[in-house]
Amino acid sequence: MKDDLITIKKSLRLLKLYAGLMTGFFMVLCLSAFTSEQKQNIDEITAKRITIVDANGMSRVIMGADYKRDCPGVFFFNEDGHENGAFCYHAKRDRNGTIDAYSLLTMDQFKSDQVVVLEYEQAGDQKRQGLTVNDRPDMLSPRVEKLLQDLGQALHSAKSEAEAQALRKDYLSRIPAREIVARRLFAGRDVDGTSLVTLSDPDGKPRLRLQVDKLGKASITFLDASGQTVRTIKP
Repeated sequence: MKDDLITIKKSLRLLKLYAGLMTGFFMVLCLSAFTSEQKQNIDEITAKRITIVDANGMSRVIMGADYKRDCPGVFFFNEDGHENGAFCYHAKRDRNGTIDAYSLLTMDQFKSDQVVVLEYEQAGDQKRQGLTVNDRPDMLSPRVEKLLQDLGQALHSAKSEAEAQALRKDYLSRIPAREIVARRLFAGRDVDGTSLVTLSDPDGKPRLRLQVDKLGKASITFLDASGQTVRTIKP
């Protein structure tokens, strides 16, 4: 009987200890949940990718070094989950030390591609930077969608990048610019060192060009739809 009482007392002490530990653990969990809702100051975060979601759990911003190949940056998404803008930067040297770099800030049309682009690009000693404004249709026509599908299938059989580029040029040349994308404005520095503002028509054909070349000579040029100079004004 005495041994039974000792066993019971030991069991009660173990139960009390277990209850105390579980109470303490529960309090730690509650405190963690409470503090997680408070603002925290963090000196540094190391991560390959950070995703910011809205109240519905939809990804709205992705910051990362590996979201898109060779273009680490910040990418924005609309309420339907489509990318609608980005800022990213890429830069490296090849084995010969040649620079290959670009950075861009884009604003995309709803459920489409970029219509406003602030961009820098450099290949070796050739540099170009400026602002581009594009026109895109609200919807692609069935004919254009079919051509793009055919292009995608053709690219699968391309044996080199040169062949792929040739295929893109061939298929895209069959689509009027206004039916897919037309560059309406460029303002910046061209690869030849010219400060340039080019205004184009709805088919993306340059019609007015204001420029100051690398020697400091200024001019205003009017062009026709075929790209021929109609008139040039110089000081």
